[in-house]
Amino acid sequence: MKTPPPSPGFQRYPRGLEAVDQGSAVLPSKPLAMSCQMNDTARLSSFWDLGANRFGISILVASCAAAWVCPPLHGQGPPAVDHVTVAMSVEGNAPIVTLTLKREDGGSRTARFLYDSGGGAIILNEDLARDIGLKAEGPVISEEGQRYREVNVPAAWVGGMPIDLQGSKAFMHLGAASFTNRDTVDGMLPGKALEEYQVVLDYPRQELSLGEPGTLPHRGERLAAPYVASSGHPRVEVRIGDKTFGFLLDTGTQLTLLREDLLQKWSGDNPKWPRSRGAVGPANVDGAADDALLLRIPLVKIGSFSVVQVAAVSRPNEMYSATKFETPAAIVGALGGNVLSRFRVEIDYPDKLLFLEPSDKTPENDFQTVGLVLDTNAAGELVVRAVSSSASPMTRQNILPGDVILQIGTASKAPYTLTVAGRALSGAVGERKQLHILRNGEPLVVEATVSRIL
Repeated sequence: MKTPPPSPGFQRYPRGLEAVDQGSAVLPSKPLAMSCQMNDTARLSSFWDLGANRFGISILVASCAAAWVCPPLHGQGPPAVDHVTVAMSVEGNAPIVTLTLKREDGGSRTARFLYDSGGGAIILNEDLARDIGLKAEGPVISEEGQRYREVNVPAAWVGGMPIDLQGSKAFMHLGAASFTNRDTVDGMLPGKALEEYQVVLDYPRQELSLGEPGTLPHRGERLAAPYVASSGHPRVEVRIGDKTFGFLLDTGTQLTLLREDLLQKWSGDNPKWPRSRGAVGPANVDGAADDALLLRIPLVKIGSFSVVQVAAVSRPNEMYSATKFETPAAIVGALGGNVLSRFRVEIDYPDKLLFLEPSDKTPENDFQTVGLVLDTNAAGELVVRAVSSSASPMTRQNILPGDVILQIGTASKAPYTLTVAGRALSGAVGERKQLHILRNGEPLVVEATVSRIL
């Protein structure tokens, strides 16, 4: 990695060290103590793109200068538990896992973390970090109103299994608000933190399995998933049309992301492919412009599997340049949750392999929605950034950029996350949604209509 710039930059939703910003259907055990090498520099990046807490934070921070030995969580012997399976929540195609963290007084606290294979540093909200007694180190890193400080890596367990997270840096987000406005989580767990383990995300069954190398039996089709040790970002190959492309395997993003120039070319070459303008619903992700291009790709091949009608959103071309993500070879985008959630996904980090087992679950259309590009303000109220080009005439007439949405319907009120708001604004085509809004300080009640955006 190149020498970091003098003033490292953040984007709203931290993905972790060593990384940068970032409706389909599917036709031998090691001791816990281990030597962990860390790079000269590391980059904290975002996994979400959502307005006030956008999923794109990029930080360059100094890292350990030499390899060191990570202490075991329990004594000096091997762990009593070497693999575990626990419940996992899938929210907006994103895997949310529960960790048990050790408090300074010897007690423990459970916390919800988004598991982001495209991330590189552990992120904790300030209330969680202080509750378990983590000590802030070094200067405050600040940009776009978000502030972070490095903290010591916490001791953690999944189920009854102690896990060693020392392969990653950890940062505390400063302030009462969460570091993300997309989901209700206490932190973000990057893939790099678990690169000594087998990680199984069984999306259809909503289960997480974690194991020391060789403790979990492989299931499904075996594919290569190489990564660079300094980043921990798995790269997979995907075939679209007659070409094969490299993608980041990215559990942190709800939707598949692609370079803008590539999507523009495919859109021009294939006028029958459904498309729209406006990063609505699951496309409301880190780095996506208000007028981002949405395109539905008829067929994507991953190994022998055919995934049909894959929605993708454009990202700036430089987002997936050779210098942005550390991957073994070039990538053109990120394979997101709208594809991964159709599989049982095993990332065998020690052997740099991916195993996919398909599900027969029929996916929902994530783009039957009112069609608003949203952000949130400090009160958790929704702020309209833009209206989709495919929104209904009623919606485009009644909702304007800058409107603040206080309430959706009769029950759903602020504070919102973008995932919750996305669900509340979705429904059957033609369904009307009553919105309580503020426009230039004046309260109004208006209606918007659900449309098929893509």
